[in-house]
Amino acid sequence: MLKPAAKSPRKLEVPRALYLYAISEAPKNAAPVITAEGIDGEAPVEAIRCEGYLCWISRVPKTEFADTLPDRMQDLEWLATAGLRHQRAVSEISARMTALPARFGTVFLSEDSLAQHIKERKTALKQSFQRVADADEWGIKIFATAKPKARAVTKAASGADYLMRKAELLQPRVGKLDDEVLQFIAAVTKLAVAASPGGKASAGQPGLVWHGSFLIRRADRKKLEAALKKYAGSWKDERRIDCSGPWPPYSFVEEHAD
Repeated sequence: MLKPAAKSPRKLEVPRALYLYAISEAPKNAAPVITAEGIDGEAPVEAIRCEGYLCWISRVPKTEFADTLPDRMQDLEWLATAGLRHQRAVSEISARMTALPARFGTVFLSEDSLAQHIKERKTALKQSFQRVADADEWGIKIFATAKPKARAVTKAASGADYLMRKAELLQPRVGKLDDEVLQFIAAVTKLAVAASPGGKASAGQPGLVWHGSFLIRRADRKKLEAALKKYAGSWKDERRIDCSGPWPPYSFVEEHAD
């Protein structure tokens, strides 16, 4: 007599969470396919519709990306790999359509919680999309390559110049910037939709005088390049300008995208 075949043990489904990369406005047609590797190296990057927007997510193991994420972020090797995957996914999404990048490590436990999050921020999201439309982020650093020459102290002109004041606010707290650097910052700020001073992460670089980020309309890219060329030429061996970009607008939407 034949014995009934033994039932194979049921494979337990791994609890999942939603890792958020970015938010974009929902197109009328199908969302583009993103080929970048997901944050865990396995789950694909996909788009789900939430309150009139596309939320770009991966369905990742809840244990690793929600329950123990703070501990995982202490592992520098894991952090470097995951950070690169996050950046590549956001860059590909942003290359296809205007997107608001989410902060690294933004996770939701369900589609319902993500939809509620978007619903509560619809006004802020709308303002952010208007702000970053057709614009990219550019990072600029100024390095001293020679000892600065002594300059005579000149009396300030009457009447406060708005752009110069804004440039003053963008300077780092370590020492006062000279007039030429302030003029450069003011000139680029005038071109920009928005400007953000650099954080402390790069402040220890040798010779770094100032660094910051600018949100520049794509139509004004040549104006930015002209300004960089003008000041780099006039400063010659005294200072060096490093400019990187275009990037997704990381520095200008973080407070709204997550």
